[in-house]
Amino acid sequence: MHCIDLIQELPLKRNRLSLGIALALCATPVFGENLEPEQSTTIETVRIVGSQADARAMAGSVTIITTEELEVFEYTDIQKILSNVPGVNFRPEEGFGLRPNISIRGTYADRSGKITLMEDGVLIAPAPYSASSAYYFPTVGRLAGIEVLKGPAAIANGPYTVGGAINMLSTPIPEDTEVFFNQETGDHGALRTHATFGTSKENYGFLIEGHAWKSDGFDTIQDESGGTGFRKDDLIAKFRLNTDRGSKVYQELNFKYQWSEESSDQTYVGLSNASFKKDAHERYGLTKYDNMDNDHETLSLNYVLDVGDFEFSATVYENDFARNWFKVDKIDNKKVFGIGNGINNIIGAANEGNLDAAAILNGDNTEAVQIKLKNNNRVYESSGVNLKANWSNETHNVTVGYRDTEDSEDRMQWYATADWMDGKMGSLVEGPMPGYSSNNRVTSAEATAFYINDVISLGDLTLNLGYRSEDWRITQERYVDTARSAVNTDKGYPKTLSDSDNSLFGGGATYDITDNVSVYAGFHEGFTPTSGGADPEKADNIEVGVRYAMDSTFVDVGYFNTDYQNMFGSCTASGGAQGECEIGDSFNAGEAKISGLEIVAQTVVESGQMVFPLRLSYTTTDAEFKNTFSSSFWGDVNAGMAIPDLPDTQLALSAGFDTGNGWSGAATIYAFGGTCSVASCAADTKVDSYTTLDLSLTRKINEKADVYLIMSNVGDNEDIVARAPKNGARAQAPRLATIGVRVKL
Repeated sequence: MHCIDLIQELPLKRNRLSLGIALALCATPVFGENLEPEQSTTIETVRIVGSQADARAMAGSVTIITTEELEVFEYTDIQKILSNVPGVNFRPEEGFGLRPNISIRGTYADRSGKITLMEDGVLIAPAPYSASSAYYFPTVGRLAGIEVLKGPAAIANGPYTVGGAINMLSTPIPEDTEVFFNQETGDHGALRTHATFGTSKENYGFLIEGHAWKSDGFDTIQDESGGTGFRKDDLIAKFRLNTDRGSKVYQELNFKYQWSEESSDQTYVGLSNASFKKDAHERYGLTKYDNMDNDHETLSLNYVLDVGDFEFSATVYENDFARNWFKVDKIDNKKVFGIGNGINNIIGAANEGNLDAAAILNGDNTEAVQIKLKNNNRVYESSGVNLKANWSNETHNVTVGYRDTEDSEDRMQWYATADWMDGKMGSLVEGPMPGYSSNNRVTSAEATAFYINDVISLGDLTLNLGYRSEDWRITQERYVDTARSAVNTDKGYPKTLSDSDNSLFGGGATYDITDNVSVYAGFHEGFTPTSGGADPEKADNIEVGVRYAMDSTFVDVGYFNTDYQNMFGSCTASGGAQGECEIGDSFNAGEAKISGLEIVAQTVVESGQMVFPLRLSYTTTDAEFKNTFSSSFWGDVNAGMAIPDLPDTQLALSAGFDTGNGWSGAATIYAFGGTCSVASCAADTKVDSYTTLDLSLTRKINEKADVYLIMSNVGDNEDIVARAPKNGARAQAPRLATIGVRVKL
């Protein structure tokens, strides 16, 4: 059967998996042709860049974090890892990094909803177009590497191209038989087990990986016995078929399955200022029942063809994510007249000296109030086909890509209630399931994307030219009843929330002044799609910089400027909305400008057999609104006000040592500048600057095993690091010590 016939034989409503397989087969020459040796590596772990040497030659700022670098501190919090990357900011939350809030070059950090997140080159946010907020994030402890792309380097990795993209690399199938085992234990019942087993033969390979991680939590609950810890388990299986390694026509077929499950007793409720001063790690008793329960599955099939100057890949994937974050939402505060019943309102009133509000929070109320807890129950689906072709010669390296995706968010959310009095929570009473409301809806998106990028090598000058187009349609259905017997057409559903397209251009140049010094400059148009009422974000982005590289020394100093024609904010339960807003709605902020300086410097000092690696990462950011407006999300904003939740400076300074006889270690100081949780920087919204110190020490037992000790927040600091979600004050994680053993066979 010819390939056109094969595609035509598919059902009319073509399943993406079958379509992807058909496209792969159409591009597949005869398996097993053994010609002259050229191909010797597998590429089932999809990298965007390739190597740090490739990154340094690119126009645009690119950082690659390797397995060896990840092993120094064995961080399980992506925000700690990315603190070492200039231009990347974040808003901390629960101290574990389970649901990070990441910003690249000033994009709004809430739930990392404005950056492109990928694992092995595949979009990994639960619903990248219809609901991009990343309530799912890959388990960082199992990752083998991370790529961070900014500027023109990120234009090929939409749909979020203003700030940039993060591609997380899963553990690759090993080249030979390999066993890896890592066992950790630490404070507050922390326990982490990571194990892999894999092998490669001439024409196949496989990997089985497991990662189990838990903690009892470092917070306590006031006058209650509820937990504050979590448990998260991961399982990954990979299988590869390939032609002989020496084939001129080299082919791979890769299958990947990933599953994870999490139960965490985490809350959105922070602390009033008085409560924070009393005990920064004691939660209110009314959060006793708060819990996040979720599971995630990924299936992907990847085909690769390599014939020397030409490479082609086709990836078909499906991601499924279901979660229910059951948490305090409102308080029936009739005793506290006129301040609203949202938890934000109660904390705000307590900060203003309202004794009734403070009594409710602390459980000192002698008359019962009703706590409303919401089942934030949602199911996400995302599937797509990625096609990519690359051709290169001595002058050009051309990459063409196409992606066809569908995603959806299904909300079926309802309330439960419990009485709260004298510091005790009563039994839960389940409320009715929703009829017609915003809690009973399905939002769906269909999107296609195309890009072409050409890297042109002209001796000392390298040009990088890119073009990207996106075409998407987002719709929403709301139903008349819980049974979803019909869509509420009387209210205008199904509604088209967004139906648009956009084209972007980017370009950059790198010029080698000497063998060791180069300069670079780039421009690209950035874009963020929206589905909630606001206009899409559009921004012009420039960067210029200089790089120095010689032996083990590398320095990169770059300036960036992002000029927004329009910025928007999306209403989520975790964000800093100033009034009542419906989850999913978005709100224009108009023009804004973000600029900054990014510095990376690293070197290695040698003394006898001793080696001392040194590294500096520094970012300074100036971010402000350019117009005056009022919004239920942003609040009352005057031109010149700072964009919230964005530290003005960020520093990571690291010094390490390796004795050459089995001992090694490192110390890293992290320093974060001040910010505010709202644009107006009103009273009780400021987050002051703070610092923390982390240490690591490793002892090599033999060539196959080592033991390590990690201590984070050595000074046991209790600074306020965020005032969101829900505007309450939040502290960084306390001093935590972890000891582990690694074995590689």
